Amino acid sequence: MPTVFTNGVIHSLDPNHSDPDWVMVDQGRIEAVGTGPPPPGTPYDLAGRTLLPGFQDAHIHPPLGGLAMLRCDLHDVGEPAAYIDAIARYAATHPDQTWILGGGWTMESFPGGVARTELIDHVVPDRPVFLHSRDGHAAWVNTRALAQAGVTAATPDPPDGRIERDADGNPSGTLQEGAVALVGRHAPSDTVDDHVEGIRRAQEMLLGLGITAWQDAWVEQPTHEAYRRLDADGGLTARVVGAQWWDRHRGTDQLEELLRRAVEPTVRYQPTAIKLMVDGVCENGTAALQAPYAGTVDDVGLTFIPPEVLVEAVPAIMAAGVQPHFHAIGDRAIRDALDAVAAGDPADAARVRPQIAHIQVINDADVPRFAELGVVANAQALWACNDACMLQLTAPRLGPERTGWQYRFRDLLAGAARLAFGSDWPVSTADPFEQMAVAVTRQEAPEDEPFLPDQALGPAEVLYGFTMGSAYVNHRDDTSGSITPGKVADLVVATADPLVEKDIGSISVDATFVDGELVAGS
Repeated sequence: MPTVFTNGVIHSLDPNHSDPDWVMVDQGRIEAVGTGPPPPGTPYDLAGRTLLPGFQDAHIHPPLGGLAMLRCDLHDVGEPAAYIDAIARYAATHPDQTWILGGGWTMESFPGGVARTELIDHVVPDRPVFLHSRDGHAAWVNTRALAQAGVTAATPDPPDGRIERDADGNPSGTLQEGAVALVGRHAPSDTVDDHVEGIRRAQEMLLGLGITAWQDAWVEQPTHEAYRRLDADGGLTARVVGAQWWDRHRGTDQLEELLRRAVEPTVRYQPTAIKLMVDGVCENGTAALQAPYAGTVDDVGLTFIPPEVLVEAVPAIMAAGVQPHFHAIGDRAIRDALDAVAAGDPADAARVRPQIAHIQVINDADVPRFAELGVVANAQALWACNDACMLQLTAPRLGPERTGWQYRFRDLLAGAARLAFGSDWPVSTADPFEQMAVAVTRQEAPEDEPFLPDQALGPAEVLYGFTMGSAYVNHRDDTSGSITPGKVADLVVATADPLVEKDIGSISVDATFVDGELVAGS
């Protein structure tokens, strides 16, 4: 017998139809919607709550986030003293671990964004400690880890990274970007089993937040195999697109291998995108800029994939029917990504829907190019505020003019660009409502000064981005993303209506359905 959702607010996100009074679900599909008295069926009483399409996260890292939760987890811990307490507790309760692995610390927690070895040495002197920063662009290590990796004052910075050093040139404890691998290659490697466990743990949390589909923005071979194994064993509930990692130390010789994996989908996992990490991040000075960072003469950041490689690889990727998924934060990286798409066939771009994630610093001249080239702007809304990272690290590095070029959501939408939203979890919260709140208010907290408030979006625009916008970039807009007859019954019951609730961040998810089956909540 079909289930009928009724007695609440229903936002279908279907631009062709008004919002209904009831929704009928049968055999995993949305059978019908309508107004007036509901038809016969098993009732699901919304009791005044709000029914929405399942959220889709267009840029997220579930295996990394899940593994972080299972290891030395510093996410949301707070400040250096609390970090040290957490590291000490983890080390004491895991005496058999040869390496202490984990992460989640933030650069703004330390002067100049640099975490130091001696803080960890005090509590873990006898084992190597290797902890990724929350944004994944740095690692904090102790003296034992540096010694095991042979990293000393004589070790040169790699071309794609930087070893933070003290006044005498000795490594001080933070490794930036490509320098992370100097120690990371000596740490135990994550196995397929590790990735399976990480995805399981992450999926449980994400379903509880109403996220029924996502694009994993960093899929290497073990992750690829983990998703395939999970789906074969019936353990993958969400619908997943995998963005396969482009090795920036190789050239187009890797394309054949990546394209071969792209045609190895399973029922709920499709590895049909390729992730191209063009640059780093502004807060540590590794985002690629067109003009030098403030206070420097010639420091324009780092480019991880040269423009000449992008303009060769991206047209070939699109011609093969695979989606380019760029990480581009600085204005030079964003321009390089747009130029690479422009070098390809426009028909291929229209077919594969290329996207640029993060879109932090955009030059005026490049704003209209997103729509002109059919490039989706993949936004991480939670970052568009005057938080500690912005005030202490990013804005001083960029200077006043470029600080005003950041997170131009309104300009992009006004220029007819498509917006999709992704959390980048575990870099920041995966909670869609917390992200929506910042996109609407441009504030981390009500007492904060709004960050570039003219770039704020309305609640309906943001909700569309988390549903149909992300479904579009995931090539699932024809089967999901809205409450439309014939689409899959991936649904969310929210505690309040995000289109009228002033405190959007206070909204939570009471129940999540995938294929009409309850998978979280009640």
